[in-house]
Amino acid sequence: MLGFCGGSQTWTGRSCIVLRKPLVTPAMSETPPKPQRNPSWSRTLLRVLMICGGCVAILLPAWLPNRPAVPVGRGTVELLQAFLLAAAAAVTFGAAPHAAAWRPVCRVLGLGLVAAFVGEIEDFISGILQWPFPEAWVIGAILLVVLVTVFRHRRVMVHFVATLGQHAGSGLIAAALLIIYVFNRVIGGAAFWKASLGEAFSPDIPKICKSYLELLACYLIFIGALGLSITLARRREPS
Repeated sequence: MLGFCGGSQTWTGRSCIVLRKPLVTPAMSETPPKPQRNPSWSRTLLRVLMICGGCVAILLPAWLPNRPAVPVGRGTVELLQAFLLAAAAAVTFGAAPHAAAWRPVCRVLGLGLVAAFVGEIEDFISGILQWPFPEAWVIGAILLVVLVTVFRHRRVMVHFVATLGQHAGSGLIAAALLIIYVFNRVIGGAAFWKASLGEAFSPDIPKICKSYLELLACYLIFIGALGLSITLARRREPS
């Protein structure tokens, strides 16, 4: 009786025996994985310069005069806060056309940053320029649009909130909110500095600390919004 065995099989009499090849586990490579992009000194230097530029921008108001007649320092702090929030909103809206299914999330984040910008620019317009500004009405209209957008795209928003903790940008924004609503209440309060300085207390110290804490928070919000916008523009659509 004739028979044929192919591949890794052999014929012995009336039976066909399968010869299995031994499993060979490849040795793990000790070389580190190759980076996706080649290292570039120019990009690294640009990142360092941008970080240093942000630090200089944060400290710029401290070098300016702040006289009662011309509150340049305080006005610069308020304008820098508004500029950072406006830049964060612009980046978020700019990422919306590339975000596919995450476009409503970019719109909600952008509108929230616009509302924060209105609240910040109101301090400059009403406090520095002494001009009336309907802050409550403008912010109320923006928040109404936000609620309508969230309700219309609630499935995408719920999925975004569920995966929000997976990105470092959300941690930066959470740290900014912690500074504004927790540390600012304590360190920016007069009672804290009265207990710390005693007779050397000055009423301007709590105001200065509060302004710089808010400026730091706006800087963190800008970096966090930038990271979230890049991530949303690259994410795949939720199934």
